[in-house]
Amino acid sequence: MDKSKVPNQPIDDKTFVAGITQPKKVNNEVKLIGKCFKQRYLIETKIGHGGMSDIYRAKDLYLESLKIPEPYVAIKVLLSQFSNVEEAQQVLIKESVQTQQLSHPNIIRVYDVDTDDGYHFMVMEWLDGETLEQVIKRSKPLGINFNGTIKLVEQIASALSYAHQQGIVHTDLKPSNVFLTRQGNIKIFDFGVAKSFQHNVDQYALAETDHDSSLTGYTPAYASFEQLAGEDACAADDIFAFSCIVYELLTSKHPYQRVAANEIELTKTKLIKPKHISLGLWLTLKKGLAIKKAQRVDSVKNIIDKFQSKSWPITTAVASVLALTIIGVLVQLSHKQEILALQSRLVQSTQAQNDIQAYEFLPASSVLARIEEIPSDKLLIRNGLLRKHQKSILDTLEQQIESLPKSSNGLYQDYKKIESMISNVSSYYPDSVRLLQISNQAQRSKQSVIDSLSERLTVLLSQSRYNEEGDNNIQTIIEGLAFIEPEYQYSPSEADFNLYSQAFATALKSHNVKQLNTLIITGEVIFSNQPLAKPLIEYGSELRVAVRKLSDYNDAKAKGLVVDYPYSAAEVYYRDTFNKLTIRLDSINEPKTLHAFDQEVRDLATNLPEDFEPLLTLDKRLAASFLRQANIFLDKQYLKTARELFARGNEMYERLNGVQRL
Repeated sequence: MDKSKVPNQPIDDKTFVAGITQPKKVNNEVKLIGKCFKQRYLIETKIGHGGMSDIYRAKDLYLESLKIPEPYVAIKVLLSQFSNVEEAQQVLIKESVQTQQLSHPNIIRVYDVDTDDGYHFMVMEWLDGETLEQVIKRSKPLGINFNGTIKLVEQIASALSYAHQQGIVHTDLKPSNVFLTRQGNIKIFDFGVAKSFQHNVDQYALAETDHDSSLTGYTPAYASFEQLAGEDACAADDIFAFSCIVYELLTSKHPYQRVAANEIELTKTKLIKPKHISLGLWLTLKKGLAIKKAQRVDSVKNIIDKFQSKSWPITTAVASVLALTIIGVLVQLSHKQEILALQSRLVQSTQAQNDIQAYEFLPASSVLARIEEIPSDKLLIRNGLLRKHQKSILDTLEQQIESLPKSSNGLYQDYKKIESMISNVSSYYPDSVRLLQISNQAQRSKQSVIDSLSERLTVLLSQSRYNEEGDNNIQTIIEGLAFIEPEYQYSPSEADFNLYSQAFATALKSHNVKQLNTLIITGEVIFSNQPLAKPLIEYGSELRVAVRKLSDYNDAKAKGLVVDYPYSAAEVYYRDTFNKLTIRLDSINEPKTLHAFDQEVRDLATNLPEDFEPLLTLDKRLAASFLRQANIFLDKQYLKTARELFARGNEMYERLNGVQRL
């Protein structure tokens, strides 16, 4: 019998994926331990199991070769019985794509998805800790106190809000899909059944091509009523699941005893308020747990903002309310006295009365702009206006922050301008709690973007991904960081520089003009502050000019134009190559090796003019080497070998004598 159809009965917390036929089970327990995927990922131990896949800890042999202290990754592998099921492969690929486009410190990073020896797998960052499901089990029967809960749900809310802004709803949010690291950081994972519910949200969003896919997924105990009814995914689905998780953290119990939302009898079901929160917070959380979407709170942010603004224990809150009430009465009495005194002064002068009326009817949008016009002897009028319009002024400030123009690529807010606007208003409301919240929110948002971009840089550099385009372009990311925080300096690791140096040497050796240009740009924007990188970057800057001139020459030749060869630029470009060839030539003392070297130089010469000075110099040394070895083998009576060496050496000298530089 299908448990999900039994009314008012708890059901298994299991993800249901429609559109995938369940194949016959195949026992592949510990089959992969010791296996190495792509000659890089060495499977060490199994750490988890899902409906369609197992998760393993693996050692990244490439990272280990770079002496990375913790060279581990997590690998999700489709079970053997799903290896040939195309729909299952689509779920794995979709999870990789969905997660890779979500760059957030509280969302797990996915590095790659691939196939090896019939196994389909996804490579993710390695996390050390436990799931919230385990945390909740350990908190029974009392749950986690408010302060402990808020530290966790703030991070979950931040990740969900970010995903929703990108137009993605998780659709299978539950405690077992949320991970708590030993450092106290939350990581949300398992976006395999996530859905896009908006389009063209921003430039981060990847276009989906499978809108008609029948694959859907949910866990009944955390699925919204609308999900279970087959409606299109939306943020409200995650809001319901998020609220269930908050409730479980506070109580160690599911709010609806794990009964599916479409099986709950509303007339007989009563939600019980957690002991760790106030009535005000409970009313907000209760809206998140509403069965029908129309009664549900409209965003995760609304829930978390309420929790953050009301994070006092009940007794403290009551005491605070009483204290504020008393203070309010005293302030009102004080204000009344000020007003009476003011009125007694104003009646003495008609002109003063007109002044008061002129300022009194100032709209909120003009108060701060004209507040300094008020004479110093009208301090009461000034303070009264600021008090009267405080809410409107702060509302206007939030609206202005929201409407500020973003960076040139439309991705980042102008946090420097935001800080300046908040600072300006703070001079008039230094003790405003709301203004402090606005400032803290801006700082958190700014730091979140900086952390996200820094993590993305770290991944790109550790994987030598210097040629990425779009939002993953290294120069674009650095420009974004500079826009967000001009004083921020990204610090690459020594391993990053070693990888960069190797890539630079490889590009030089293969004369890959395009790759060299990319690496020169990367060196200037990433490694300019590293002493070891200075000589390489200086050579890179000189090389960059040479590369551009050679590229212009090649473009002109391709168009059939007659142009002079850029000898000086070529000498810079090929300097390292000819220096290394000269060193190698001096160490050759065997005819076969010398002939092979000669062929290598001839291959190189096909891209160079005959009168190229470094080539002429090397050829002279090469010809001399042929004659020198010819004499050696002549002395040894190896006449055939000696004749061949003499012939090649003389041939080269005759050619060199006929070459004239244009």
